[in-house]
Amino acid sequence: MSNSSEDNMLTAQTIAHAEEFHEPLAAVMLRVEQELAAMAQLVDHNQSLIARLTWAAGAADTAYVKAMQESDLVSQKLAGIADFLRMIAEAVPADFHVETRRATGKLRLDELVGKIGAGNGDKARGGKHEAGDFDLF
Repeated sequence: MSNSSEDNMLTAQTIAHAEEFHEPLAAVMLRVEQELAAMAQLVDHNQSLIARLTWAAGAADTAYVKAMQESDLVSQKLAGIADFLRMIAEAVPADFHVETRRATGKLRLDELVGKIGAGNGDKARGGKHEAGDFDLF
């Protein structure tokens, strides 16, 4: 066993692993499921509100009707994918872990970092967002 300075040096791989954050895959999947379910509810709510406010003016326009139907379908698909993820997450063995820090670093919305990011709140990139808060480009 050598005691050279090379033994004490950190390799690029060691440094990269120090930045990683491993957590149970099921927990990550459940956070994504919750976000998808919330998005489905939001799309459904907004679609219903828009339809109620604009139906009289747009019902005769086939493009309008198609857009409203597609919005409803998006909501149903999001809810279905959320349910699917929840069922898969419940079946994932507890010892399955996944590195999430790199994926969190690729998220573009700070709100998502807090909701689904590494450690469910690697909130170094942003604070809590309340409903109605938004950035206008």
